[in-house]
Amino acid sequence: MIDDAFVFDGVCHVFSFDKSNAFGKPGEMFIEHLYAFHQVLNAPGEKTLSREEYMREWHVDEIARMIFDESPTDMIVAQPLPLTDLFKDGLSSWERCAEMARRYPDRAVFWGSVNPLEGKKGA
Repeated sequence: MIDDAFVFDGVCHVFSFDKSNAFGKPGEMFIEHLYAFHQVLNAPGEKTLSREEYMREWHVDEIARMIFDESPTDMIVAQPLPLTDLFKDGLSSWERCAEMARRYPDRAVFWGSVNPLEGKKGA
């Protein structure tokens, strides 16, 4: 909590930045884009991860530790991403976001997502 205020983060992704998750160059370029943001948007004094530390599949417990132990966040929404045209698992799979909610039921809720560009398959 921050000054007795409940901190609820409405967007949390369990990312897979491993290049093997990308569908070719467009997906790889998207990952590079996100890594560039990580490098320049961190607050002063905040750790910036190396390429090797960042470009991998993140695990549920690692994300939970960063959010719940290393920040003042009390609760999150584990939100999958439907970027299935760029990534095999959409970049943040619904299975791993649902796992986050199962493992941390008092701290995480699951939020479903759809890709309307996939028609009935995306729902």
